This record gives sequence, structure tokens and C-alpha cells, in this order.
Amino acid sequence: MKYIKLPLNLLHSVRGAKNNFCALEESIAQSIMMQTTCRYGEVEGRPDYGSAIWELEFNQLIRTHEWEEQVSNSLHASIQKHEKRLKNVDVSVHLSEVHTESKNHVQVRKKAEIYVKGTIVFSEVPFHFNTILYISPITQ
Repeated sequence: MKYIKLPLNLLHSVRGAKNNFCALEESIAQSIMMQTTCRYGEVEGRPDYGSAIWELEFNQLIRTHEWEEQVSNSLHASIQKHEKRLKNVDVSVHLSEVHTESKNHVQVRKKAEIYVKGTIVFSEVPFHFNTILYISPITQ
């Protein structure tokens, strides 16, 4: 089976280029990244596709462990429902702060480290995905 590589290059597709395809593992990783970065309701006809990251992005009242748990649970549910090529999915999220200093100010951002483990259904091969997102730019 062939899997389309993102971002899609339509000019290459029309010309029949073979570099528009990727391996199963890369296709699953792309799917998980899309679910991670999508806001609920962003994908037409799939209101539960995505994660809670963007609903919680600027919430200053929520504790770090609650944020991590809510994002982890939302992403786990989305992957379980929409990524049928994986089973035994485990999602963990770690949130920390990153301070960047310049001459006149300090910028504080949240750093979300996301880890997904599972098993590829077709081959029983272990699957691992991780990414880092920087969110909530706050300048002081």
C-alpha cells in the first residue's frame, strides 16, 4: 500500500513523481502530528478529531499536571478513534516552561513534549512518536 507524504506537492503528483509517498511509519507519524496540532472541530465531519491543546493554550488557572492529563487523554482518545493502524496506544505529555532573555525583556513559553507508543496492527512492530510544541508566548 502507498501512503501520501505531507505536505502534498500537487505538481509532483500530476507528473507521477514517486517521492510523494512515504512508509507506513511516517504516514502514522504524520497522522498523529495532524491530530496533535488540530483544534477540535477544525476537520469537517469529525468534531472529535484533534487534541485539547488549543482549548487549554492560554489557561493560566489549570495546574501543570492537570494540563498534561487533559491533553494526554484527549490525544489518546483521538488516536484510538482515528488512527486504526495502531493498537495498544500509550500517550504521555510533559509540560515545562522555557525562558528566553533578550536585552529588554524575558519571554516565557510553555514547552509540551508529547510521546506516543503503540503497536502497528499489520506488522506487530512497535511504534514510537515524539514531538515538541512551543505554545503560549508570554512576554514580561
